[in-house]
Amino acid sequence: MSEEFKVVAEASVASPAVGADKFVGDVWQAEILTRQRENGMRGHRFAYAPGGRSNWHVHTGEQALVVVSGRGLIQWEGLDEARVLEPGDWVHVVPGVPHWHGAAEDSVFVHLAITATGETEWGEPV
Repeated sequence: MSEEFKVVAEASVASPAVGADKFVGDVWQAEILTRQRENGMRGHRFAYAPGGRSNWHVHTGEQALVVVSGRGLIQWEGLDEARVLEPGDWVHVVPGVPHWHGAAEDSVFVHLAITATGETEWGEPV
């Protein structure tokens, strides 16, 4: 069975604001790649205003974050303080580990999120 490649022009994708139930501050999410099969990969672009961030959350499958621009922060359970992220940084998000990520207080922050499988379970604000 032959499957088709999918090319998505970034300009063709809406980037609506995300809900306050999962993020704090101004954050926009663009769903660039949608699942093509059950439990398949998906890809998003997130843009955070300064100080914007996700709530604590857990992924049930693997995820990679790729920093595109700005200065961001990430913290996972067991890490004493948030770690700074800069353009070009990649983060391997381990399934089952609570974490959050977002913009530094003085910077806009943009990252790509490539989720291999699974779902996201949302927790409390940071």
